[in-house]
Amino acid sequence: MKRIFLSLAFLVTVVFTAQAQTCSRCSDTGVIHETCLPCNGKGSWRCEDCLGRGVVDCYHCQGSGELKCYACDGTGMRGDQTCYNCGGQKTFRCEACKNHRGYLQCSRCNGNGEGSCWHCSGTGIKTWRCPECIAAGRI
Repeated sequence: MKRIFLSLAFLVTVVFTAQAQTCSRCSDTGVIHETCLPCNGKGSWRCEDCLGRGVVDCYHCQGSGELKCYACDGTGMRGDQTCYNCGGQKTFRCEACKNHRGYLQCSRCNGNGEGSCWHCSGTGIKTWRCPECIAAGRI
């Protein structure tokens, strides 16, 4: 009895598959390829942290390139004498961004200003299973 049931199930599957029509939505492939909407088909995105510049304002000096002297609180004087720490200059050159004058390389995009789209893996094309035929290619 078990053997007859399995054979009958196989026969029904074969009959339905033979009578099935090609899926018009995916053209019998079971997969749909469309332009990736998040990146508009570019395959990359503009960095939101640096706005595509590749650099961000230094968080130590807020983009000024200089830090207020901590010893004299930026006045240049300690009491009635010139500050020994800054020599009366009131500020120091920021060591964190000294070569970039107030900017640091963006850590999110590594200074590129953009990154690969993770929705489409940088291809610009989003691939997904056809919902019409449930990726079988036939209806």
